Amino acid sequence: MLVYAAAMLRANRLAFFAHPSVRAGVAVAITVVSIVYATILARLWSPQGLFFVADATLHYVTPVLYVIWWPVDGRDGSVRLADLPFWLVYPLAYLAYALARSPIAGEVPYPFLDYMTKGWPSVLAASVMMFALFVAVGVVAVMLDRLPAPHRPILPNARTP
Repeated sequence: MLVYAAAMLRANRLAFFAHPSVRAGVAVAITVVSIVYATILARLWSPQGLFFVADATLHYVTPVLYVIWWPVDGRDGSVRLADLPFWLVYPLAYLAYALARSPIAGEVPYPFLDYMTKGWPSVLAASVMMFALFVAVGVVAVMLDRLPAPHRPILPNARTP
């Protein structure tokens, strides 16, 4: 939401979210979350009514719209592999938070992080696979960002920067 707002409003307060690396990092994260949800988590529940609408919007519609928008209008060719470690901070920090919180809360947010049931080797394997997925999607994002920019017609009466 903040990336879209930064793109539309061009407000200095949102400049961080307008940065090409942040835009690409959000594309990576939203893609990975969507993949994990669709392949693992969606089958764990069957939302009905407004829960279904919210679930579909959050896990399918929004990611698809972002992943369509970013290559078309959100990238600029400046993203590099050096940005990848920055993008990995979020998933690693979330993993640390989720695992540190679970003994206090008495639950884990995702079944593949349930070390009490599955054991630490299983949680470690799932975490490594998730990390690898983030890296793979990140490399693809860098490659996509390096493609030539799509042609954008100049509108009449438009000011050029």
